Amino acid sequence: MKAISLRASTIVLAILGAKAYAGDFSGILKSQTSYGSEADKLQQQEWLLDLEYGTPFLGGDITAIGRLRWDTMDDLNQKGSSRPKTYSRIGGPMATGKPGEIDLRELYWEKTKNTSYWRIGKQQVVWGEADGLKLLDVINPQSFREFILDDFDDSRIPLWMVNAEFNISDNGVLQILWIPDTSTHELAPSHSDFAFTSPVLVPRLPAGVDAVVNEANAPGSLLKDSDFGVRFTNFVGGWDISLNYLYHYVDTPVVRSRLEGSQVVVDQKYERSHLIGGTASTALGDWTLRAEIAYETDRYHRTLTAIPGVAEADQWGFVAGLDWQGWTDQFISLQWFQTSVTESTPDLVNSQQENRATFLWQSNFLNETLTTEWLHIHSLDHGDGVLQPKITYNFQSHIDIYVSADVFYGDSNELFGQFDRADRVTIGINWGF
Repeated sequence: MKAISLRASTIVLAILGAKAYAGDFSGILKSQTSYGSEADKLQQQEWLLDLEYGTPFLGGDITAIGRLRWDTMDDLNQKGSSRPKTYSRIGGPMATGKPGEIDLRELYWEKTKNTSYWRIGKQQVVWGEADGLKLLDVINPQSFREFILDDFDDSRIPLWMVNAEFNISDNGVLQILWIPDTSTHELAPSHSDFAFTSPVLVPRLPAGVDAVVNEANAPGSLLKDSDFGVRFTNFVGGWDISLNYLYHYVDTPVVRSRLEGSQVVVDQKYERSHLIGGTASTALGDWTLRAEIAYETDRYHRTLTAIPGVAEADQWGFVAGLDWQGWTDQFISLQWFQTSVTESTPDLVNSQQENRATFLWQSNFLNETLTTEWLHIHSLDHGDGVLQPKITYNFQSHIDIYVSADVFYGDSNELFGQFDRADRVTIGINWGF
């Protein structure tokens, strides 16, 4: 790996040396090996070490989490040693290389004072509770090194921000976010099994056409390009509700194509959007009913034209979920996702309205030491999807061993079908200390 900058080194030494001071030190070591069943080769052999330290500081508490990720199989890693341009100047890993990276995962100071709560620093903020897919959970960008197969807690990219909450009534809480960190999604490298190839996400140029592709850069101004969010949560008439607003850069660049002489030039630029939405959930005996809704302005959708282009239109999205826990040690969840382009737009790659369904079944056995899980995500419009069975055994209180599989299916032009040859079987162990 390349040498770490002096400032980054100071932070790392502070984390590693913090054990000498009063405070709490903990960590988790994860090992995961994945075998690509279609490619007939090892896809991943990763070690992930998270070290966390917390201590009182300036009337509150400070938490630091450092991460070392090392993958002896480099199929999912960036080939170069420089960090991707999708990270802002203040975001991203401190050191990257072919086998992995060193990262200051999170570093924040938090304090509760009377009717307010403050968390300032690098952190994750989660809006929404949908399984498998995201609608409102768009505060933090995501690493797509493993598409959506990795745990969201691990694949979210923490951002530097100010996160403040204010109690304004008995149950009402107002949350305000200021996010000067302009980092965006990290995509899988072009040689990876999880590189995007579907025309839903990337343009397909006519064969034989000479093209110049300009790389996307994260928005550059920490102040002018900041994101801003507000959420109000309350408990009313047996319902947990929230109202959400986010003014932000969409973390996927808009890919535009233009003809210059006999050459096609492909530009990539991040565009802003207003997201307005909310959530609602309530318990009805053994059942839980929940919903999310989001209206997004100025979204761009891929079109099937001679030179692949985009069309600008607002879109609606909603999730309706139903959870059941009527049997001991059993949990079943059904969800229906729908997104709709608000304007009649011709030549869309996707349908004007897209529908997906998810099914999750979790079971606990042997006094909750053995857990089985089945997650199925399926497109109701295109017939593609992914199956994710998993078995986890709690060997000791701080050691989990698991076996899982990820099986994609569908047409290679579709969102999930593009990874039909990336099926894998995984074994792993998590050791907390």
